[in-house]
Amino acid sequence: MPRFPVMKHLKTHTWALLLLSLIFAACDKFEGDVTIPSYLTINSISVTDTPSDSWSNEDGFFTSLIESAIVVIYVEGDTAETTLGFFQLPCRIPVLRNGNITRVNIYPVVCQDGIASKRIPYPFYESITLQNVKLTADSVTNLGDLTTHYKSRQNMTVHFHEFFEPGPAHIMLDSVVQRCTDPTIVRSGYGCGVVHIDADQSSVSFWASKLDTISNSLYNLYLEMDYWSDIDFTVGLNNPVTQDGSNQIYSHETIFGRPEQGWKKIYINIGELWANTYYYYPYIRLYFTLLNESGKSGNLYLDNIKLITI
Repeated sequence: MPRFPVMKHLKTHTWALLLLSLIFAACDKFEGDVTIPSYLTINSISVTDTPSDSWSNEDGFFTSLIESAIVVIYVEGDTAETTLGFFQLPCRIPVLRNGNITRVNIYPVVCQDGIASKRIPYPFYESITLQNVKLTADSVTNLGDLTTHYKSRQNMTVHFHEFFEPGPAHIMLDSVVQRCTDPTIVRSGYGCGVVHIDADQSSVSFWASKLDTISNSLYNLYLEMDYWSDIDFTVGLNNPVTQDGSNQIYSHETIFGRPEQGWKKIYINIGELWANTYYYYPYIRLYFTLLNESGKSGNLYLDNIKLITI
């Protein structure tokens, strides 16, 4: 007689164990997906032209310094995208997923005004989209060297540009800027600009000869350029309307000369100065000043200057 309740108890216990084992198996699978990451790696991001919307035949138009990226993924069936984070290039990104990732979106990030703490997704570069990226737990999927491109001509305007290439066209900056064609110095193409300051000069200023008309206050307004300098210099704007007999000239950014760094690319949010100081006044021109506090002669080299809006 006591065998029956024992058998009944054993059967109940067996079903309970089976149920628990299924629950734990499911938990093990879920925890495995969460705690054993896959990895994405990105080596670099550069800028190229697009055949369907060609911007320029100047190689220098596409110089870039994309130091970081924001990476976002989407898996079919998810209710929303997942932002993996902000990563300095080259990077190795842990992803708590495996299998097929439906879409990976990568947003190129630059240092605004050359300041590392002001990294932003650059509004003039397109995001990069990769479809059906395969991930394997505890393994690396290398996305390699990626390329992006500028926004289309319908969405972006180049108001001023100067590439300093040899030819009949004059330099679109003041006469103190000379053309340098030394191939050991030029950043890209066959020419760059150079401004010299003597030891007995406290400053040298120059500006764009072209007056830019920018009337829409909704624009992002950025100055892009390559530079190599052993002297400090400022970048700002000149308002052609005089006040008390002189033009209104304000600098936005002081850039410190570091010749050992060679050529550097910088993205300057000149729109902040335009908005906060000039109150979106529609007529402006670029203005540069070399600063010689050390009393030494020096050179500023410039190339691939663009003033752009979107």
